[in-house]
Amino acid sequence: MRYLISGTAIACLAHVSIASPVPLLELLENGRIELAPQGLGGHSGECLKVDVRNRTAAALRTSIPAGWVFVSQVEGVQDLIVVREEAIALAPNGRTTVTCRAFCCEASSSGPGVNEPYLKGHPARETLTALARFVDSLNYEDGIVQSAIWVLSDMHDIASMGALDNTAADTLRNKLSALSGQPAPRYAVRYAEAEGMACSGRPESISRTVSVVRGVPDRLSIVVRSDAGRLMHVVQERMPIQTGRAEVPVTLNVLGWPRGRYAIQVWTEGSNQVQRLPFTL
Repeated sequence: MRYLISGTAIACLAHVSIASPVPLLELLENGRIELAPQGLGGHSGECLKVDVRNRTAAALRTSIPAGWVFVSQVEGVQDLIVVREEAIALAPNGRTTVTCRAFCCEASSSGPGVNEPYLKGHPARETLTALARFVDSLNYEDGIVQSAIWVLSDMHDIASMGALDNTAADTLRNKLSALSGQPAPRYAVRYAEAEGMACSGRPESISRTVSVVRGVPDRLSIVVRSDAGRLMHVVQERMPIQTGRAEVPVTLNVLGWPRGRYAIQVWTEGSNQVQRLPFTL
């Protein structure tokens, strides 16, 4: 069976096939494209849909790039940053809808609801854009991606991403360390909950594993001191340990502790060495 295509249709198909991608920002500034973003509920992952309309009589190709920030129309509701590029192809005067993988970049604001209205947005600043593009290139779980974004957008401790653990997530921790200037995390921070906020930014607990190797049975002590030397907490006092490696998980409730530098101090009775494991609040 043969199909006949008119010369006009061939010309249109050729026009569509050779249309070059145009940056989204350029199309928006020239009024050639229109965006209508809406929240799907929640502030991380597949949480935003964007209706896209071509306002011209020509086919268009573009994309919503990783690093694009959609701004909430409602004051006090979180803005969302896209971390996965979404390619868009539009027929003349055509429309389409894309779902974006996006994350909150305003931890102190409240989460968007279903059908939450957003503005057309803008590119994020350089470091956030670099992080979004890095996330786009690899597959990370939503939780660690959200924590990573808040390190840059809200000045959170990089330890909120969890301690280095020899998993694939370490590549994201190390990338964020380079972008933020904070050392790669050796301990984990959990933030306290707060009404009306996605994340309060107030440290609630610090977690770390203390490791000691001894050639004979010994007794282990662990305390926490401030940078000024003040004793803050006794974790273990003369705890018996056996020959070999002893690994002791330590979780500290630090809610209400003053901002500053602290250290977990570790020693055994059979050694005159004190292991000092610093952390900052």
